[in-house]
Amino acid sequence: MFGQGTKRIIAVMNQTHDVGKTTITANLGVILAEMGYRVLMLDLDPQADLTRQFGVAETQIGMDALLSFKDDARDVILPLSEQLSLIASGPELHLFEQQTPSIKLGVKLKQLLTSTIQSDADIILIDCAAISGLLGTNAVLAASDMLIPVSAEHGALRGMIKMLPVLQRVAKLRSDSIRLWLCLNRLPDGTDFAYQFGDLLTQYFPKRVLKTVIYDNESANPADYQSLANDLLLGRAD
Repeated sequence: MFGQGTKRIIAVMNQTHDVGKTTITANLGVILAEMGYRVLMLDLDPQADLTRQFGVAETQIGMDALLSFKDDARDVILPLSEQLSLIASGPELHLFEQQTPSIKLGVKLKQLLTSTIQSDADIILIDCAAISGLLGTNAVLAASDMLIPVSAEHGALRGMIKMLPVLQRVAKLRSDSIRLWLCLNRLPDGTDFAYQFGDLLTQYFPKRVLKTVIYDNESANPADYQSLANDLLLGRAD
């Protein structure tokens, strides 16, 4: 069980966009904060969807400054509520992605998390860019857990399959292992397809598919995201 004093750094990632990773990150952040955890969300995607979702201007500096020249995160942490905070993407985050990869740049986020950032949060949620770039490498090397949202669309499945070999290569640079979780997201409600699709993923990824399914409804159900949060905290997976 996840205790209040235990740190969790959860990277939400898929190689394909439009799989709902930002929506999942935002809802998990809100729910976990309501559960009493101190939650910090990092927008590590130059598209800045998470930043916009919470009404923060895209011009707000954040991860771009931290990864490039700023060592103290406290100046860029934006309180959203008593328990929930955000570090925005930043207008120049894409420039970090364009740098020549190196071990030093690959562990920049991990170094930040072990210094000023991590001490202010029980749980850190990272809305990630694609794993193939330098930002994705930083997320994999810094995270304790990786959550991959998977929808039934061909592009989402292809994106997940494409990213797994890259994930394995990057994970070899770690001194410890990363916990990998899959989340069934945006599945059609009221059909047997969701169960069939879930069974198929479970066959290929046993004990990695979280029990809660997020259906393709017009409005998010807070109870589903609370169940998903508990899956992550307790390791409830098929």
